[in-house]
Amino acid sequence: MEDEIDECVRKKIQWPQLPGNIKKLLNESPKEYERYIFEFSIKNQLRYRGSLVRTVKKDERKYYEALVQSSIQRLMLYPYHLADMIVKGLRITPFIYYIEVVALLIELEKSYDTMPNFTAADCLRLLGIGRNEYLELIAKARSLGRRGRSRAIRCLLPRVPLNIPMQPWWRVELGYVLEEDVKPLGENEKAVIDLLIDRGSQTAGTLDYHVVKKLYRRGLIYLDVPITAADKVSVPPLKGFVMNRIAGDYFETLLYKVFVSIDEHTSVAELASVLQVECSLVKQAVSLYVRLGFAQHLQPPPAAPRHPSWRHAVTAHAHPPYRQITPLTFDPNMDEDLQMEPVIIKDTPSTSKQRSQSEVSESSNGGGGQRVAVLFDSTLAAYLMMGNLSPDLKSHAVTLFEVGKLCDESLDSLLMELDKVVGDPEIEGEARRYLAAAACLRIALRTLRPCLRPLDLLRCEALHALDAPSRARLLATKYRLALSTAPLSREARAGAAAGALPHVGPAPPEAASPWMRLYLYHLAGYGPPTLLLTKGTVLRGVPRALLGFARLAVAWWGAEADSAALPAAAALAAANSALRRGPVLLQAAGVRAPPALAHLAFPPAPDAADELESLWRKHAGLRRLLRRLCLSRSAGYVTLADIGVPDLGCAQPPASVQLVTPRRKKDSCGIAKPVSEVSISSNESTKETTEYTNPASHRLQSPIESHFAVTPTSDSKTNSPANGFTSAESGKLLCEELDNLNIDTHQSKESIASSDDFVPIHSSTSIDDLKEKHSRDSRSNNSISDDLVPVHSPINVKNNENKSDQLSDLLSPADETISMFTQLSDKLTEITTEGDSGVDTAHNYSDDETCKPEKWTILDLQFGIPLFDEALCEKVCRSIVEKIAKPELLEKVKEDNEFIRSDVLKFVSQCQYYPGEDMGIVKRGTLVPLPRKNLVFENGRISEWNGK
Repeated sequence: MEDEIDECVRKKIQWPQLPGNIKKLLNESPKEYERYIFEFSIKNQLRYRGSLVRTVKKDERKYYEALVQSSIQRLMLYPYHLADMIVKGLRITPFIYYIEVVALLIELEKSYDTMPNFTAADCLRLLGIGRNEYLELIAKARSLGRRGRSRAIRCLLPRVPLNIPMQPWWRVELGYVLEEDVKPLGENEKAVIDLLIDRGSQTAGTLDYHVVKKLYRRGLIYLDVPITAADKVSVPPLKGFVMNRIAGDYFETLLYKVFVSIDEHTSVAELASVLQVECSLVKQAVSLYVRLGFAQHLQPPPAAPRHPSWRHAVTAHAHPPYRQITPLTFDPNMDEDLQMEPVIIKDTPSTSKQRSQSEVSESSNGGGGQRVAVLFDSTLAAYLMMGNLSPDLKSHAVTLFEVGKLCDESLDSLLMELDKVVGDPEIEGEARRYLAAAACLRIALRTLRPCLRPLDLLRCEALHALDAPSRARLLATKYRLALSTAPLSREARAGAAAGALPHVGPAPPEAASPWMRLYLYHLAGYGPPTLLLTKGTVLRGVPRALLGFARLAVAWWGAEADSAALPAAAALAAANSALRRGPVLLQAAGVRAPPALAHLAFPPAPDAADELESLWRKHAGLRRLLRRLCLSRSAGYVTLADIGVPDLGCAQPPASVQLVTPRRKKDSCGIAKPVSEVSISSNESTKETTEYTNPASHRLQSPIESHFAVTPTSDSKTNSPANGFTSAESGKLLCEELDNLNIDTHQSKESIASSDDFVPIHSSTSIDDLKEKHSRDSRSNNSISDDLVPVHSPINVKNNENKSDQLSDLLSPADETISMFTQLSDKLTEITTEGDSGVDTAHNYSDDETCKPEKWTILDLQFGIPLFDEALCEKVCRSIVEKIAKPELLEKVKEDNEFIRSDVLKFVSQCQYYPGEDMGIVKRGTLVPLPRKNLVFENGRISEWNGK
């Protein structure tokens, strides 16, 4: 609604000409529209003349007074584009304006971080008040009394502005000058004042530098930074920028948009066309950059004839800003340089090489649309800043974060700083993590630039600050290929940031969410047991799919990084806490210890001799990912994990996820019942028991309720729980503990399920009798249930030759080796001794593809350049240069990205709905859909979790 009204105000549409729908939004009230016009004009600092506010507010002076007061309250930048009206009409210079801003904050005792970034940078430039100085002022102000506090606070602040750097091509404008202001001036100052009155504004370089400096600091003149539509500027690494907060006002928003879009090959007019913004607004933004020292004019207009005093003029700041605070008093008889001069340096060459106009034009023509964009997120900039690796490197990190862009022309200085810190052996602890990011960035740039130059670094979040059409025009105009770093945060959304460019990086928005992991496991048929739980789910115990794992990994929705493997109890507590706020991904991470991780780069080398690299040929899951995702035409890495037990995988992963509609309670089967409730002599019981001992159940199966009601699940000699995870050590330890128990005094009051002999509670039959009995039994085809005896009936011990010896060892908890890992160990031994049978041990597939247990299971896959391992980073970058960044492959890369986008979206739809339901899920956009159902991945398949 507001956008439509704003557009009408910008187009100067008066009330009678307003569309009917806009009038309805304004409640058919002309007064409401007038109020909106005034507030919009104040908020956007519009000039009175030429705007619609002129029809609403008749007093021009009062309008500008209200504008200045509102801007101070909002802590906005000084409206330099209105300086001719505010300085000449109200006598409010930028120095006076920022004195009021700082005084307001001190009176309210606000934090220094309250001041927006650009406002704080301008205050620092003019007042010399940074964070430390502000804290000192706050401490002094607290000692002041309540009476006359406001005036006393202003007495603590500087009386005159600092000696700011000036450029000779800037324009000198006459301010508000009274007769009393001219009396203490010298002859030279008076002559300049007369010149400005008679001839108007003058180029600063044609006047005496010292005279201009004195008049400026007295507030009698102000400086204008002229920018034309044809001008081009460069943005070197930022110095003196203050990182506080973003206010979100109209001009600050424009400043950040221009920051990420501008380069030294693009004129102001071209930039305005790309952003679809009025050229006058872009001129204001670029003018402010130059004024604050954040940008440099490539071809400034000449100042002729140039005054000789400018040879020693101060034209650049030294940062960190100032070692000396501005004095609070001004004595014109004191040596000015001694009193006011901060510690500064003279002309400083730009880190971006100054070129002739012909060189710039030639580079622009040759590089337009030919650049390569390396997309990164805020995490990289934060690592370079937090590491305190070097002051100069920090200025590059601030540029990467605030500007959101570092052009190829500035990368040489960045590489010089990276070379210094990468070899520092004294960096230890957490800083090693930041050092690794710096080292990988250096390797990536040195590997990619020689072949893909020119190359720019672009921050994804800064690109998202542009609207979609502007971002598309910028990328189409300047770039031919986009590469992403990895891993990226969820806010990065590199696929959306890259737009229509061929992109080597994550394609769908779901790539940074748990959906991507489930998608990978679904394609590969391999992955650790995993649960994706919806918000509000409560875990009352370890889910059966995760039984046997002492370490679990918890990742909540929106987490920037996976958490470390936690003990099961701590993981459940963390999961339950996180489930109150959003969905959670819970994964098996290790049987006894945290998992061992390994990283495989892709595209794989054809002649890899390394054992780990050879997994691309041997590992069935990796082969499926390689084919389905076309990894031979992309770059990145796969993370493999050794979770303590081999992954049996799935021989034929289903083509799609098909959730089963839950049955009603009365139709459900396989419900666990206590043994005492089972009619052991019934035919139904006999049939079920036969089913459990059927050789077909020898395959490793998911634990379902019936398995826990009746054990064992197979006819193996050493029976075990149904989840199939085995451990000889755990079984041996349990046997020893059970052997030490006093069987006579600790007999169970429950019958022993799934045995063909049930010992009654008061029976006199001993364990030795049962052993002897079973040793005399011979095999028979008769049903096992023929000898099943009710729990409370006495046992008739007979010689029965029809009993099966398959249960002869299941006598009591003291004699049975109850081990979670026995069944899997038997299966692995069987496969090892007999060879590959070609039968899937997890599913009823046996023909098409052999599935064998793998030590390494697939944990994650990331597209892009890894920034945590130097060797891996160099390998991926070389693959990009040698195999992918070819003109003939770029269209194929785009097609692959489109396929992955659509395939992931289809997968998410399948995981959200039952067959037959409307699967018109997820409208394509920036929001990733939350799960609607609890899902579990085990045995190579994704299904709905039943809560057990």
